Amino acid sequence: MNKKLITAALAIATLTLASCSGMRQANGHYTVHAESFRFFGICIPADDQETAAKLHAANFKNGTIITQGSTPADWTSFWGVLGNIFGFHSTVISGKTGS
Repeated sequence: MNKKLITAALAIATLTLASCSGMRQANGHYTVHAESFRFFGICIPADDQETAAKLHAANFKNGTIITQGSTPADWTSFWGVLGNIFGFHSTVISGKTGS
């Protein structure tokens, strides 16, 4: 019984931690991030790339994007397929605030 309880707790903790998004701003620079968990192509809780883009648009309208990166989420590459079947995905956008 303890093994089932521990497994269930770890699964719930993993899904909860995977639903993180946020931002940081200091000295005229910012970083926006979002993470999601994918299970057979289903994004839990939401698509990380869309979430990061919405967070960026809402908070840094005049911001200049310098770098952005995202985990592969396609079905045409080995890493994309592997990550879509079971994996964590993340997107990071960073740049200057413009103010």
